[in-house]
Amino acid sequence: MKDFSNWIEEMELHDPQLKGGNFTWFRGTNHHSAARLDRFLYSREWEETFKNIRQTIMPRVTSDHSPIMLQCGGWWQNKSYFKFENWWLKVDGFKGLVDSWWSEFVVEGCPDYKLSMKLKLLKQKLKEWSKQIGGELGTKKNKLLSELGDIDLAQDSRLLTEDELMVRATILVELEELAKIEESRWRQKSRILWLKQGDNNTRFFQRMAIAHKRYNNIDRLIISGEEVKEPEDIKLNMIEFYKKLYTETELWRPSFEYVNCPRISQEEQEWLQRPFSEDEVLNIIKHCDGDKAPGPDGFTMSFFKVCWETLKEDLMQTIHNFHQKETFEKSFNATFVALIPKKHGA
Repeated sequence: MKDFSNWIEEMELHDPQLKGGNFTWFRGTNHHSAARLDRFLYSREWEETFKNIRQTIMPRVTSDHSPIMLQCGGWWQNKSYFKFENWWLKVDGFKGLVDSWWSEFVVEGCPDYKLSMKLKLLKQKLKEWSKQIGGELGTKKNKLLSELGDIDLAQDSRLLTEDELMVRATILVELEELAKIEESRWRQKSRILWLKQGDNNTRFFQRMAIAHKRYNNIDRLIISGEEVKEPEDIKLNMIEFYKKLYTETELWRPSFEYVNCPRISQEEQEWLQRPFSEDEVLNIIKHCDGDKAPGPDGFTMSFFKVCWETLKEDLMQTIHNFHQKETFEKSFNATFVALIPKKHGA
């Protein structure tokens, strides 16, 4: 068994998620013994071809082994929402583009509405730009690889000239930069924050991103004893569940009127109610992890860190307006930037 386990590890085979139970073999009428003896194993190449891989235990009829069904295919094509890609920040001239676009946006209204609309307009610009730059980077990579192949082919028959050696070194530097961009892209999708960027991590991040998506995928639900498989039905039932969950039914509320709690001093009250300073907001943003999942607006904290100089005026006006009025425009709910980091002592 140890040799078999070593072979699985050496071949880099993986065991897909098992649904329908924990064991595939039973012995005895009352199942005195049970084990998981049967399974599918897949290779890296298989995973790259079939993303949504899962195995399901089927009913056991005559054998003491449960049949296993392997299912593989694509993902449901749900509506795609905007998500800021941190690798965009590594593209030359990105900050200048954002600054130029931001200055073009003319929006009238209260500060929070203006910021919300500007971010919405920026999303459209970024969507168009990302499609263009993604194709350009792919074309550039293929061109560099082709040029590198030509130089290496020439090196098989003769010594390279000084100019050719310089060109080859330049190509390698440019390919390394493109590799870092690709690694950054997959690292963000993988949500692996404990492993920092380094050589040859792109494949690992890519596989983890696929594994996360497979694990989070919901392909069926049991509703009132009935199995629901259709994507639209699953979505509607989930919405209905959380509507009921967060709908208030209790009328009674505990009263704190007679609870003898210690009170803060007048000086402490004034300190807590003071307006937010620019340094304070910037410090909070800097302490937030830039690679974590984006907020409801789709922007990561890395975006706010890098583009702070461009955004700070609109952002600070919004924060000061909230401090004075104690409310946000309804349209700003999905664009709220949390100012409380999950960090001890902040």
